[in-house]
Parts: sequence; structure tokens; C-alpha cells
Amino acid sequence: MMLQKGDSNHEATGEEWLKSGNCPIAKSYRAVSNVLPLVTKAFKPPSNFKYQCPPAIVAARAALARTAFAKNLRPQPLPAKILAIGVLGMAANVPLGIWREHTKKFSPSWFVAVHAAVPFIAMLRKSVLMPKHAMAFTIAASVLGQVIGSRAERYRLKAIATRPPVVTETFVSEVDSAASGVDPAAASVGRSRLGGIAKQCGEAVEWKSTRLQVAGPSA
Repeated sequence: MMLQKGDSNHEATGEEWLKSGNCPIAKSYRAVSNVLPLVTKAFKPPSNFKYQCPPAIVAARAALARTAFAKNLRPQPLPAKILAIGVLGMAANVPLGIWREHTKKFSPSWFVAVHAAVPFIAMLRKSVLMPKHAMAFTIAASVLGQVIGSRAERYRLKAIATRPPVVTETFVSEVDSAASGVDPAAASVGRSRLGGIAKQCGEAVEWKSTRLQVAGPSA
């Protein structure tokens, strides 16, 4: 909202702007006032100013209406519009649901994660000329996307928490064990000498099982 001069279908003064304004902010204000009248009364703007829809919102709505997607979807029957907008709303809310799982409930970041896609879906719905009663289906699809993203992230975090820790073995050579005061017998645990091959000091050592011949006293 901003103070502006001039006449536009997106601007009005005070009470008129709240009651009949075409701006999405004014429409959202009227929708919330039916559910939470005390909240809207607390944030009620002054009545002696002329308010106008922010230029960014007007430009975004015009840009969406000019896209090929909106132009092709506009003449389609209502079920096709509901399906297309619903799928987009669900897809947009899946990553937001993942983000919401990492926020504290009812915190500012939680509210942003829940409502971040609402302006985009609302402007897209208006650009394809969907009736107001179809908004319930797009809201349901958005809520479903939030639930899918949140549950998927919750299951992923639970799987990571229940995953057994990875145990790493460190092989210590007998020379290093003697130098560090470690029992060579204990340090050699886990060193495989089966098959005549052992790993020692990071190198493969072949153990030959030849008998040691001791020379006897010469006659």
C-alpha cells in the first residue's frame, strides 16, 4: 500500500478501498475480516488516505496474464483450470513444507513458509479467470503440498537419526604399538592373516609359510 494520486481501479480511499478495492491486499483483508475480525480491526489502516495496490503486484499480475500458459489455459473448461492450478500450487508448496519442518511453529519464518506461495497462486488463478468458488480446490492442493513436503522431510530426518553409526577400524603396526606402549597382541586384533596376506601399515604383505631351518652343529 502506498500513497498515490490519480484514479485507478486498484486504488481508493480508506473504507472504500477495504470494501470494494480490486487489489489482492484489499481482497485478502476482506477475507480475513470474516474469520478474524479482531485481527483486521487492529491492523485497520487510516481512512483519510488514498491507497493503491503496490506496482509490483500490478506488474506481476499483468505479466502472468500475458504468459502463454495463462493464454492457453484461459479458454479451457473449469476442471482443466482447477487441475492445472492445483498441481502448480501443490508443487510450489512441497519445498515450502520441507522448509516449514525446520522452523518453530507460529514463528515468523513458519508463517512465511506457509503463506509464501499464496500470492503467486492467487495471481495465477485470477489470470486464468477462475471463479471464486474454485479457490477452495486450489487451497486444498496447496495444503496437500505442504503436508507432503513436511512428512517427507520428517521421515528423512527420522531415518537419519535411526541409522546405525559407521564403525571405522584403525590398523596399528607392531612397531608403532611398541613405540606408543600399546600391547602388540591387542593392536593386531582385526588384522587378517588368512590366506597368507595381511594389511600392515597400509601395504599388502605376503606371509610365506616356509619352515625355518636351523643348521645343526657340524660334525
